[in-house]
Amino acid sequence: MKQSVLSKLVIFLVLIVLNFVLTSCLTKKDQSPPTTTILNPPNGATLSDVVQIRVTSSDERAVTTTKLFIDGLEVSTVQANELVYEWDTRPIADNRDHHISAYAIDDSDNIGPSAIHTVRLFTLVNDTLPQVVTIQNPLNGQTVSGTVNIAVGVDREINNPVDSVVVYVDGARFASKTGLPYLFEWNTSNLINGSDHTIFAIAYDRFGYNVSSSVTTVTVISDIPGNIVPPVATIENPINGQIVSGVVNMVTHVENLEYNAVDSVVFVVDGFRLGRTSNFPYTFPWDATNLPNTSQHTIFSVVYDQLGFNVSSDVVRVSVQSNIQIDDAQPVVTIIFPDPNVPNVFSKSVVGNNITIVADAMDDSGIIEKVEFYIDGIFQAEDTSPLYEYNWDLTNVTSGIDHTIYVRAFDAAGNIGAAFLGVRIED
Repeated sequence: MKQSVLSKLVIFLVLIVLNFVLTSCLTKKDQSPPTTTILNPPNGATLSDVVQIRVTSSDERAVTTTKLFIDGLEVSTVQANELVYEWDTRPIADNRDHHISAYAIDDSDNIGPSAIHTVRLFTLVNDTLPQVVTIQNPLNGQTVSGTVNIAVGVDREINNPVDSVVVYVDGARFASKTGLPYLFEWNTSNLINGSDHTIFAIAYDRFGYNVSSSVTTVTVISDIPGNIVPPVATIENPINGQIVSGVVNMVTHVENLEYNAVDSVVFVVDGFRLGRTSNFPYTFPWDATNLPNTSQHTIFSVVYDQLGFNVSSDVVRVSVQSNIQIDDAQPVVTIIFPDPNVPNVFSKSVVGNNITIVADAMDDSGIIEKVEFYIDGIFQAEDTSPLYEYNWDLTNVTSGIDHTIYVRAFDAAGNIGAAFLGVRIED
């Protein structure tokens, strides 16, 4: 009897052990991280106003948490596999690049980071349109002949850059340009003598907005009587291709004065009427002191005679030499270690519990103020001395999954450059 009870007890214990072993074998440990994707905005997008960031994640079991980071700083956390965040870019808008990243955590504490999306925040003025588009030459009501320089002035270009400017003559598309200066040569020689013609321009910005100038009406004289000789205008200073600095005395030389007296000369710089003079010699000062160094500019003049004719000079292009240096170049960041050119898989049993991340950063100004290190989108440390290093403690880092190293550098002008790469940590 005792032997029978003992046998049953042994069998019971064996069954418990077998059940434990089988359960352990059949229950596979979840080491696969979630897949995390930033659905919006797309990588490389140009953004303004309020932007909806959408993140989704999936896992073979269950996602418990999703986190969102902008420029390495956590901005939102949800206990779900989908995250929606309304990002108001208006207080930040700086025409610079910013970085969006996210990661999800499953119910086994595996972490799955997303790819990093780089976007540019764009400054919009309140009216979201170029403030003023004007025909600077010729003016409404003028009489023109020969080749006319149609000059279009667009204000607010720095705040809301123009994508293109299109000029219409007599309601038909005449020509377009995608960069300054907005100058267009219009040959009126074959037009009917005494005929009236209309000119207007439309400026398009890169967001799809457009604004039109007012309509300018001019009269063309193509059959000039033999006893009338229009003036001929030439820019004598500065000369084409010259480097200028400080205050530049622009000078226009006018020929054929013996046939027709000059009423006035107007100087047009970068498409805008800068000044007018009625006195010989025909000069006007242009202050280039505060213009950016190496910036390019165009100059031409328009001569008005006392018979109502006006003629444009040739267009002169000059470069400015000044002390105004505009630094809008981002630093170049390079991750030296781990090597971004090879697969990076680190075993804790080989490297121990530490990896030293090493980065270099260079800038045109020669000044790097600081370098910041992020792991999976979370700020870890900063360094101000090259080579820039961060000692990454792997003790509590999840093994068997990929992690993202993100490094960004700041120059003295506030420009930010970044580099990132993925690594895998194993036990």
